[in-house]
Amino acid sequence: MDFRAALGLNVASDATPDDIRGALAISKTIVVRTITSIPDPSVICGKFLRLQRYCAITTRMHLEGLDDNKLHLRAEPSANRQDIEAQLIVLHALMERAGLEVRTSREGEIRWQDVPALPAIDTGESERLSDHLHRLIASDPARAWRLEDTAAALGLSTRSLQRYLLAEGGSFSATLRHMRTDLASQMLRRSTTSLAEIGFCCGYADQAHFQREFRKVTGQTPRHYRTQPKAKIKTAP
Repeated sequence: MDFRAALGLNVASDATPDDIRGALAISKTIVVRTITSIPDPSVICGKFLRLQRYCAITTRMHLEGLDDNKLHLRAEPSANRQDIEAQLIVLHALMERAGLEVRTSREGEIRWQDVPALPAIDTGESERLSDHLHRLIASDPARAWRLEDTAAALGLSTRSLQRYLLAEGGSFSATLRHMRTDLASQMLRRSTTSLAEIGFCCGYADQAHFQREFRKVTGQTPRHYRTQPKAKIKTAP
């Protein structure tokens, strides 16, 4: 997957920051919509850094620090300064697209204020915790859901979440794996979206992770699954 194409950056390589912000403000790619779907700076940054890995770009950033209203990114010492600044401009523009008011320094620090209210998550009325977990993950499948964050979002301790899921015959990792596979299978069957874009939008770390995890659940590669008659996804153990 090409980084610029995934973002819909149809501008010259030496485009000005205003040109980049303008292009991303109107981009209709599924990748941009996925990254900016939730106006949470840390979540947007996490998706952006995963996109860099997905596209295997040369200059990649790393999250070095995160605070209540700022985060700090760094690149390898050998990275080209111009490339670093270009990456920071893109992340800045993505955060603006999500409705955030941000300021970015050349040293890799991004500050924000007046963060829009996060959308309420409807986890349904089911008594099964696994159903609540499914709906939570489905609200932002591209997010790198961690056990701690998920438990907090559901108003539970990590131990309680694990215990309740175990009582229902499941686990956090298995539920996450099967939820992502289910979403990916729907996209494979109902759209012409590329495999790389589907893998990214469903939260997989990279293309190899998508291939491996999808095959573990369905017994097929994503490409083969797309060409086959409709098949039911295996039930989580």
